[in-house]
Amino acid sequence: MSPVMSHRCDLYVEVTGMGVPILLIHPSGATASTWGDAIEQLARSGRVIAYDRRGYARTGGEPVRSVSTHTADAAAVLESLRAQPAVVVGTSAGATIAIDLAVRRPELVRGVIAHEAAWRFTRHIPSASQIAALTRIGSFALRGRHGDAAEVLLRSAYSYRDGGSAWDAFPDEWRQVARENARATLQDFRNSIGTYPSARDLATVKVPVVCSYGARSPSNMARLIRALAAAIPTASTHVLEGSGHAAPFDAPSNFVRLVTGTITS
Repeated sequence: MSPVMSHRCDLYVEVTGMGVPILLIHPSGATASTWGDAIEQLARSGRVIAYDRRGYARTGGEPVRSVSTHTADAAAVLESLRAQPAVVVGTSAGATIAIDLAVRRPELVRGVIAHEAAWRFTRHIPSASQIAALTRIGSFALRGRHGDAAEVLLRSAYSYRDGGSAWDAFPDEWRQVARENARATLQDFRNSIGTYPSARDLATVKVPVVCSYGARSPSNMARLIRALAAAIPTASTHVLEGSGHAAPFDAPSNFVRLVTGTITS
């Protein structure tokens, strides 16, 4: 379909299905094409809208240095397609954008599903493996090896509690997408681990929000997500069985049931 214009940027958008609008906001190192079987399953229940965020792949442009710019783009997609109010679904950095959309533009949002947003990650003590990964990421980035830095970041982000990482099971083309969009991926990480939106902003949210985390994710993720949910008056938490950070990949049917359950409720 035709791209959506947002602040002098043409956003690449894909639309599938009919019914209640479902906006998918992809995580770091991904695009509209890396949701796997989840899109086809969701399209049985609604009008699925997925797009390449600014700085990524077919949308292009420079990496974005603020979550608010991504939030404005998401709003432009919904307004241009007359797809409001929508169920807004995001994972990782996309989850932060989804929540921020509920803060800034609540009239566009029916409900939010935010899977493993890294809000206030910097205020939590990282594990030994996370410290090691952050050290390697910084080393690669300083040497201009952004693709290698992004790979270390995503392998760590998609790690499971009992060892291993979804990154290593991703299709080759998904991993290639991440490396090709490495600079945007690294900037996404910087944007999403801070205190934005602020606790004061989160306290104003009035639409339903589900903050989910994977049953297979490291234990510190549960603490992170519960802290986020506690800051949002309308939020509930949900443990996604069979999943780690890569919910649509690890457990697509469970992920889809969480989304469709929000639509019916």
